[in-house]
Amino acid sequence: MSLTVITILCISITSVIGIFIGSLKFKGIGIGVGGVLFAGLLAGYLLERFAVVLNPEVLTFLKEFGLILFIYSMGLTVGPNIFASLRKNGLTLNLIALAVTTLGTVIAVLIFKFGNFSLPELIGLYSGAVTSTPALGSGQQILAELGEKADIIEKSGFTYAIAYPFTIISGIFVFAMLKAVFHVKVTDEVAAYETQKVDNDPHMQGFNVLVNNPSFDGLEIGDFLKMMHYTMTISRMKRDNEYIIPHEHIKLQMGDILLIFGPRKIFQEISFLFRLAPEQDLMEESAKQIQSQTLLLTNYRRVGKPLKKILGDTRHHWVISRVIRNGISLSPTPELKLAYADEVVVVGKKEETKPLIRYLGNDQETANDTRFIPFFLGMTLGILVGLIPFHIPGVEIPLKLGTSGGPLIVAMLLAYRGSWGRIVFYTPPHVLKAFKFLGILLFLAVVGIASGPGFIKLISRTEGLYFVGLGILITAVPLLTVGVFMRLVKKMNYLTLCGALSGCITCLPTMTFVSNMSNSDAPAIGYATVYPLTIALRVISAQVLALMLF
Repeated sequence: MSLTVITILCISITSVIGIFIGSLKFKGIGIGVGGVLFAGLLAGYLLERFAVVLNPEVLTFLKEFGLILFIYSMGLTVGPNIFASLRKNGLTLNLIALAVTTLGTVIAVLIFKFGNFSLPELIGLYSGAVTSTPALGSGQQILAELGEKADIIEKSGFTYAIAYPFTIISGIFVFAMLKAVFHVKVTDEVAAYETQKVDNDPHMQGFNVLVNNPSFDGLEIGDFLKMMHYTMTISRMKRDNEYIIPHEHIKLQMGDILLIFGPRKIFQEISFLFRLAPEQDLMEESAKQIQSQTLLLTNYRRVGKPLKKILGDTRHHWVISRVIRNGISLSPTPELKLAYADEVVVVGKKEETKPLIRYLGNDQETANDTRFIPFFLGMTLGILVGLIPFHIPGVEIPLKLGTSGGPLIVAMLLAYRGSWGRIVFYTPPHVLKAFKFLGILLFLAVVGIASGPGFIKLISRTEGLYFVGLGILITAVPLLTVGVFMRLVKKMNYLTLCGALSGCITCLPTMTFVSNMSNSDAPAIGYATVYPLTIALRVISAQVLALMLF
């Protein structure tokens, strides 16, 4: 059996065992894909003990390819929402991410200055203390470019593995402490969150109203929507017991019943203009005559086109009530540009919507296809961008984004843009999930195998406990400091705060711990809001640490 085959066999066995370890849970909490790292550590120790040699070139390839695949897929996943997450309430949560990252980086610098260990060990410790595999890969690449020896760089894997499990424990301890110190009642936090959620929910909701305001009698629907800045849409209309598709040129009349879709926040505004008619249910009443269909945009020629262009290109006897993108309902304003795989909710008679179906494509099978050319084209572009040197004033050595930062930034930008001419960069969510898992699986398996012998020796000495303590400092101090400030000064909801803090250390198990306290989605929302920015910040901060302290 060749050395290459033995290496692949070892990686496969390590992955199987690691996935099994990661699937084990205690009270709903597990280490997930981190199990592969610990399986790799054990495999590395056993391989050395029994003098089994693996192909170093294959290991290097799998490690680098796995990291790039994971980082690029992660960028495509978070890219569409990263800029949206910086708006409104997301800005506050992302400032938390910035504060936690900055404070953690400062603590890392201080313990390095006053400690007695190598820079690679610090990079691993810092990355493990925030469970950030991209940060580890980014830091290792910078160290290699700075000329650090490979066997020294491997030490980062030791400290990463030591800090990793204690990050989960530290996070849970901090959240429990915040709950005790501030006498948090979870039921009260859930109630407060749900009230705020209803008031600020951006998703489109439907409600029936009666036109009883003479000021709007004779006003065209298009002019009314324009007056309301297109914050809503009218999908159905009832006049004299007849159900009508409300085109923009139809004039409103006293006594009309309208089914209006819009975000919850306009509910009160509409109630000042018209009388709410909860006794009416136009959607159900008109179901036999008017149907609602959800159509997929899969015709790449329509990608990037504003809705007004679609309305102008097709003769229509239907109304677009909303557009759903990445699970979020958007108001169908004339200027809204469609993205590939957008779900367009159209209201009308089925036979009259056939031209629109042909126009949009509506091919589920096509939407689920993986476009490998755009995928690898984007990955190639990311790698090339990562190789471009640039200078920062005060830093003598030219910087590079590397094969972590380059693919991440390029992927986020391509995912946000959606397409480039006729090239569509959309990749189905299930494919991205598989690529991310495969990528991090390969990377952690190789890191574990390479670090196994040294890790076992390290944890068997008091030095191992020393690194455990330092890792806890990097994890707990920023979380506790920012958590106390946001709760004491800003009065932030406990569940949202803990979810955001979990996102700041990219630690899903700690978010699960908070989620298990209630059935609220507040922790998950907080986690998801800060996650995209946190990924970028951790990659950059690991590089900054390496460059500052080398």
